[in-house]
Amino acid sequence: MNKIYKIGLLAILLATSCNDDYLEKYPLDEISDATFWKTASDVEMYANQFYATLFDARLAWFNVDNASDNQIPSSRNIYTWNEYNVPATGGGWGKTDWLQIRRCNYALDRIATMTITDPALKRAEGEIRFFKSFHYLEKLKKFGEVPWLNTSLTPESPELTAPRDSRETVTNNILADLDFAIANLPESSTADRLTKYAALALKTEVCLFEGTFRKYHQVGTGHEELLRLAASSAEQIINSNQFSVYKTGKVEEDFFDLFVQYELKGNSEGILVQRFITDKRMHNNVRQLGEPQTGYSKDFVESYLCEDGLPIALSPLYKGDANFADEFVNRDPRMRQSIYREDRPYRIFDNGTVNYKEMPEFLNANCPTSYFIIKGYSPFEKDRLPSTSIIDDFIYRYGKVLLDYAEAKAELGECTQDVLDGTINLLRDRVGMPHLTVAVGFTDPNWPNWEVPISPLLNEIRRERRIETSAEGDRWDDLVRWKAGKLLENPKTILGARDPANGNLRVIYPGFTARKWDNKLYLYPIPTQEITLNPNLTQNPGWQ
Repeated sequence: MNKIYKIGLLAILLATSCNDDYLEKYPLDEISDATFWKTASDVEMYANQFYATLFDARLAWFNVDNASDNQIPSSRNIYTWNEYNVPATGGGWGKTDWLQIRRCNYALDRIATMTITDPALKRAEGEIRFFKSFHYLEKLKKFGEVPWLNTSLTPESPELTAPRDSRETVTNNILADLDFAIANLPESSTADRLTKYAALALKTEVCLFEGTFRKYHQVGTGHEELLRLAASSAEQIINSNQFSVYKTGKVEEDFFDLFVQYELKGNSEGILVQRFITDKRMHNNVRQLGEPQTGYSKDFVESYLCEDGLPIALSPLYKGDANFADEFVNRDPRMRQSIYREDRPYRIFDNGTVNYKEMPEFLNANCPTSYFIIKGYSPFEKDRLPSTSIIDDFIYRYGKVLLDYAEAKAELGECTQDVLDGTINLLRDRVGMPHLTVAVGFTDPNWPNWEVPISPLLNEIRRERRIETSAEGDRWDDLVRWKAGKLLENPKTILGARDPANGNLRVIYPGFTARKWDNKLYLYPIPTQEITLNPNLTQNPGWQ
């Protein structure tokens, strides 16, 4: 796959051509099933269409965390405030929501009829199975049990009235497809296509999510086996020695710089990236980050350690929050590289003029909390123009794999100091933070009030994950799998910075002081129309 994804007429025709009348005609100047599906290159070309969906699934990725304790949007999130109504249709279950899985099955049906022995066909099939797994994971996260579809459907297909399959069935099938991809994808790709390590990263994500979900929600069986698979998949990536934590020795810049690069090809942390090029493929994330209508919460900001490695409740270095600028003093350098402060250029115009914001600033159109998200935000005006940014995007980055590995090993009771030094502490080295030790060495009175109690070590690994992956769209999934929705009841998850006008923390939603968690929110509801059309479908708990 080149930097420009070749997705056009071919993908559209092949993805929509499924009726007999169409297939009976073989026009000489058009692509059809009768003339396609002959070579591995055909399958590879068909797979091109799915690469863009990896980024589309994370478009404006920072907004995903609006449904978590990390961020506060200008308008209340109706889902986490338990004001979400069961939709009649759509809601993640509509026809278009299953389109990518259907397209994958469409290809796999035709690959099964191909008789060539070219090894490249297995590689191309591995790509298709990877993409099917990627999109099925999103279904598993959102709905839990879903139908597992092995073929492209027709109006007469019995699968249309089949019940949902168990989490175990769905997960096992995802892992079987990923194992096929891991076995057949190459270790590297000069054309920026999928590799074995991208498939291993996805397998790690699947196993960690499902393993911890089953453990903390006490559903199904085999959570320990899944956690071991998560650890072993991550370990294969680590032991490949193909990746490392990106750093240049600039502890006050490297973390910020990692997310505003115009070229991630060859970046040591890039397991799978999306690349962009002027006038060919661009995006709008920088402009959206300039006016995001969201910001970090007070609860999230207080989770940053001080530069001595101690939490703010214990460190003598903490300067308090009476003045906005004081909050950043002596804190983990990732705070200054993730949240805007007024000594950082906010906009740099083409003529060289530099604009700074006076902080705190509470604007609903920009940031209601005053804790501006700058992860992935470039101050250069050329990057803020509508849909013209060419800053590359991570799909799978090595830093997250290290976090996954440390967490899986800790969940298994196998997180040694060597594990920490090869994972969490490599991330801390990038920003010059003290190392985490197995003993931790302190008890933070502000550790979250988890519904399922955990060890001090897991508390700190979860803190590290929260800090390192902020605004990358992972926090909601983490809260779900840890059965930690009640953390949203903390009033500071809906409060902003201290307002100098009155000395109080900024109230984002006047008249609302806290959320009330409902366990039904761990899974989205099935639309009512889908249950009417298929009486074998059952509704998720609490949504009946």
